[in-house]
Amino acid sequence: MNLNWASACVCLAVVLMLSTTASYAAPEEDMEDFFSMSPAELAETSVSIASGTPRPNFRSAGSTSVITAEQIKTMGATELHEVLETVPGIHASLQPITNDYNYSVRGIGNKTNSQILILLNGTRITTPFRGTTESGLDLPVAAIQRVEVIRGPGSAVYGADAFAGVINVVTKKGKDINGTQLGVRAGNWDSQSGWGQYGDQWAGWDIATSLQYQHSAGDGGRILNADTQSGIDQGMASMGIPPASLAPGQMNTRFKSLNSHLNLQRKHWNIGFWALNGLDIGTRAGAAGALDPTGNADGSQYLGDFRFSTEDWFDDWEFLAHLSYLHSDVAARVNIFPDNAVLPINSKGDIDFQSTGSFPVIFPNGVIDDVRHIQRIPAIELGSVYKGLDNHLLRLSAGVRYEEIEVHHLSNYGFGVLNGNQPPLVVDGTLTDVTGTQFAFLNDISRTIGSLMLQDEWQIANDWHLTAGVRYDYYSDFGSTVNPRLALAWDISEQLTSKFLYGKAFRAPSFLEIGTQNNPVLFGNNMLKPETINTVEWAFDYRPFSSFRSTLNLFYYHIDDLITTPFDNKQSISQYKNMGNQDGYGTELELNWQLSEQWNLAGNYAWQYSRNDQTKMRVSGVPEHHVYFAATWQFMPKWHIQSQLNWIGGRTSDLEDRRSPMKDYETIDFTLRGRKLWEHLNFSASLRNAFDANNLESARSEIPVNLPLPGRSFYLEASVDF
Repeated sequence: MNLNWASACVCLAVVLMLSTTASYAAPEEDMEDFFSMSPAELAETSVSIASGTPRPNFRSAGSTSVITAEQIKTMGATELHEVLETVPGIHASLQPITNDYNYSVRGIGNKTNSQILILLNGTRITTPFRGTTESGLDLPVAAIQRVEVIRGPGSAVYGADAFAGVINVVTKKGKDINGTQLGVRAGNWDSQSGWGQYGDQWAGWDIATSLQYQHSAGDGGRILNADTQSGIDQGMASMGIPPASLAPGQMNTRFKSLNSHLNLQRKHWNIGFWALNGLDIGTRAGAAGALDPTGNADGSQYLGDFRFSTEDWFDDWEFLAHLSYLHSDVAARVNIFPDNAVLPINSKGDIDFQSTGSFPVIFPNGVIDDVRHIQRIPAIELGSVYKGLDNHLLRLSAGVRYEEIEVHHLSNYGFGVLNGNQPPLVVDGTLTDVTGTQFAFLNDISRTIGSLMLQDEWQIANDWHLTAGVRYDYYSDFGSTVNPRLALAWDISEQLTSKFLYGKAFRAPSFLEIGTQNNPVLFGNNMLKPETINTVEWAFDYRPFSSFRSTLNLFYYHIDDLITTPFDNKQSISQYKNMGNQDGYGTELELNWQLSEQWNLAGNYAWQYSRNDQTKMRVSGVPEHHVYFAATWQFMPKWHIQSQLNWIGGRTSDLEDRRSPMKDYETIDFTLRGRKLWEHLNFSASLRNAFDANNLESARSEIPVNLPLPGRSFYLEASVDF
């Protein structure tokens, strides 16, 4: 659907004019909109992500942020990464290989987004293949009730990968929907989305269902002027070989997905089911940094989640049980290099740009990989809460999780496929199945994890609260780890709260880091240890009056045993190793001020300095400064408009990076929203990156240019409640 600016403006004007009279006639106090909660009331929002026990946000046992569904709609976000970019200290960049969104927290971030744990309704959806969510998974926001974020370690509660932070996406329950909603959205880039939601009570059960379809042809303005193949072509030009690169050309950013949710709740029971079907995503900048307009990944992911609580069966005890099963099945057929690429093949049959004895071979159908991986992750956790001691709340849990991956691999190049001693002059697109052999890039892997957790929440005095806990995890592949935490909150006054926080966390090696093989430039390492981090924080939350709230966080952390890929000059290859340490410190300031019934100002500033202990250099690719600011104006009772700014500054590049330095950049967005027009209709119009700023993020080292972020876009959205 190709919308133009004229039709968008006409549509917007008609809706505004028709709704003006009804808007002013409606009683403002009946509206549950963006302005219905003051900053102080938002600070009182109950959050349980930090300790498992619901507590006011300002008194939680961590540096927590909560973004509500109403805030998400007001800012015009349609994907999770847009929501997280508004949280102090969090920046959404791009992963170098898959070009999925990559979250850095306080200067902590790696190339696979595996240093942050992502939960759905409190259950992990991070998978062990790369240590992060599946490629292409960026949850749509229509079904989200709120997003809870911990900045800092969370392993004492959640175990592995709650390293730099934890993100918990909470979906809508029946009482949140309370009826039926149908919605549609359309914008440029041939983008469409449609959803339906239903929530009600039936036979004592609270029922919520949601279904959302998304499609986009991709941003045709994200052009790469050069790619990995461009550099290869330059080396082959002296031999009279014509170029094969498709650059300049657009990134393959098309996608479509179908998300569905079901939640059933009643006393003692909470049952959830989530399915991602019909996933079809383009290869963005290419699997090896060479443009690939036809390659794609498709698949599905399912999560079943069952919780039981005895609640009030016993006076002092509550017993809990949590069972979950995560199943992921993703297949990708990609052109590593384009049609008619001429590449050097070494004596082992693999592509090799280092060896002098390599022989040039033409690939008229391109260099092709066809890979499928299936992950199965069942888990069970049993817990109890004891309330029999005065001023204490004791929590104990034990859990077991099993992780396995099944890998299928077909290819027309590499070890076991080509005879390097007598390589053919021409290799067509015929694929050889190397599944389960030494010639596959990864074989099947599994591991078992057991855990024990103990936590005490102690109300020392009316104005002092201490949370102390420790968790033990045992991994069948690398051994055990112990992670303690401490959170001391002091209500200095009714308006001012201070918190001292300490926590240790770890990140488990991913299956790729452990088992990568048959790769000409990178090998796995089954002797890897987990990364560990120790963090201390001092936080303040100040609420001098109901319309104003400010927070200040000061933090320091030290990371040991970072998993890196140092290059071995003797063997001309890299291998995953524990060889890095990192120190970081910084501050985060957040303000929320409701000036009047019509105006709200909110924003945050984050500064961090993080340094690699080996190189003595700043960590590359992460912003030293991050500014977010939003102004919301309710210009009519049922209408408001929000403008927001995100500014990213002070990024550095690796010493060996010969590309242009990373420039500071900003995006400015505008969102207009009308709510409960004629009591049932909701309308939104949003302009993203309004001034079409040419913003860039770092790419993998083989690509001679940095990657462009999405350009200017807009959408119109309408939904009806009944």
